[in-house]
Amino acid sequence: MLTVIRHMALHKLFCCACFIVILCASCNSRTIDLTNNSKDKAESDDISYEIDNLNPTISQPLDAKYGDLAGYKFVQIEVIKVFNPQKYPLTFEVRFQSKSNEKTYLGSFSLYPADNPGKFLVATQGKLKDGGTIILSLVVPDKLAAKDTIKVTVKKIKLIKE
Repeated sequence: MLTVIRHMALHKLFCCACFIVILCASCNSRTIDLTNNSKDKAESDDISYEIDNLNPTISQPLDAKYGDLAGYKFVQIEVIKVFNPQKYPLTFEVRFQSKSNEKTYLGSFSLYPADNPGKFLVATQGKLKDGGTIILSLVVPDKLAAKDTIKVTVKKIKLIKE
């Protein structure tokens, strides 16, 4: 019983820390779009991707036109819609893939509750290089029944400097 209480306390502490990081990053941060689309900004912000248990990975290229990518501190992923009626725990992994196809793990995040959309930040750790790709993957739960479906919609991935 004491272990369960400790686990719950650690989980609450982690959630509070994530909230504070997201709150601080959303205040007066500068973002750039990662797609090479110089058309109307409103049109490019409408881009979204769907991830599901059968197609759990999306990738978005980084364009060298955005300058030195090493100066960007965070990758921002905005989950805008979640279909997860069984409320399976959902975890996402973020990786950077270089031009030479070397993949670097940047971090992960989870939805809490498991059907709740939101904005999430993952630190770049200074590992972004020009011309690479950001890869976002849904970690499909092992206990997912064959008849169950999970669908998540995310907005276009952005980079944040501060």
